Amino acid sequence: MQKILVAHDGSKASDKALKKSIELALHMRGSLTILSVVPELYLTELTDVDRNKISESLTREATESMEKVRKSLSGKSIDVKTLVRQGDPAEKILETAQKMKVDLIVTGSHGRHGTKKFLIGSVSSKVVDYSKCPVLVVK
Repeated sequence: MQKILVAHDGSKASDKALKKSIELALHMRGSLTILSVVPELYLTELTDVDRNKISESLTREATESMEKVRKSLSGKSIDVKTLVRQGDPAEKILETAQKMKVDLIVTGSHGRHGTKKFLIGSVSSKVVDYSKCPVLVVK
């Protein structure tokens, strides 16, 4: 059974990556882990209390989003797991892939804050550069 890790941040590109990873998991009879990474906030203008409140809110939002995705896939014949992590998105994707010994990472070409003027986003680019397993970037 193939293990697929898909990075999902709520962007249109990550929705496309999720759709493609579902197709692949069904075709390969693989398992699917959907990972959402809440980036750490480094804004110096914020107090620690405000930074923590925002981080907690973003984590809650990501957790709720992952639960909706998991429920929407409950009728499919795929083993689905969802994870929410905090930190640098590329690092957490790579770390999770290595710990889980996945066979494939699927990511969108751009995240929520990506820009169309670049061919590939910084997170997906870093994942492609440093991954020890194949990476599919979905545009």
